Amino acid sequence: MASETVQIFVEDEQTPTADPIDQVLVRVFDAAGVVFISQDYTDVNGIADFTLDGDDPPNEYQIRLSKVGVAFDGSLGDDSKSPQLIEVWTPAASSPSGTNDFTVKGETFSRPVATDPRLCRASGFFKRADGSPYPNLDVIFTPRFKPAVVDGDSVMWGDIHARTDEDGYLEIDLYRGGEYSVEVETLEDCQREVVVPDASSENLVELLFPVVEQVTFVPTSVSISVGETVEVTPTVVGSDQRVLDGAAGEDVEYEAADSDVASVSVGSDTISITGLAAGSTQLDVSRRDESIVVIPDAGITYTPLSITVS
Repeated sequence: MASETVQIFVEDEQTPTADPIDQVLVRVFDAAGVVFISQDYTDVNGIADFTLDGDDPPNEYQIRLSKVGVAFDGSLGDDSKSPQLIEVWTPAASSPSGTNDFTVKGETFSRPVATDPRLCRASGFFKRADGSPYPNLDVIFTPRFKPAVVDGDSVMWGDIHARTDEDGYLEIDLYRGGEYSVEVETLEDCQREVVVPDASSENLVELLFPVVEQVTFVPTSVSISVGETVEVTPTVVGSDQRVLDGAAGEDVEYEAADSDVASVSVGSDTISITGLAAGSTQLDVSRRDESIVVIPDAGITYTPLSITVS
């Protein structure tokens, strides 16, 4: 076993000449997709660099890719899936390609944008349980704000009725920062509450069915003594671009990778970490609320909090 340089090259679906896709987040996990190892963003050449252990037979790793406006759903072939497995060889020349370099294709698209800077155009597709488009699906948006004056115009309260077209597609302009209750046909007993992001466009499906997408910590690492407790502040962001309140303990599971080294307690706004025994571990996160299933599931984007106990 030895450390190997691994490059992930991400390109679009254009033919005959594909273009690199920059700013794609590439995360590396163990083969089971449980242990986070490293992450990097692709550069202007579409390349993300890693140093991973190789072997013969090769070591397997799972990679997950994500970027707004790019789909990695396998529609372009097995090399366009996220997650997917890669094999890292030592020496690299032993691999079928002769290198530890991998190419991943992404399908790029642009969402329609609102022309009014006060509005966000939410758009998305809806399907039936058999995978076919869901045409004529009624969706009712009810603003939670009372009449307002925007740029001299009166914005009145009342229901906004929308319906998907023959392809199951729907787009609608909503006020940025506005709060709306949404009733989706077939889900009348599960009304959705949405907050429109300050953006010209948004995925309507993610607006209606958000999941935790990103967690960041301040500070990013802690060093404590046995018996000492320190607090860290997480910022939790949903796939609808909304920042959740406090630590969002109902939505996020916080756990020390080695519970013998440190214990974790979740408060309303902060995470308390207590040193139990000398050693090193990390604070990992996962989705606690799994009522919404996302396929493929890229998981939560985060950099584990490093914990050192002395």
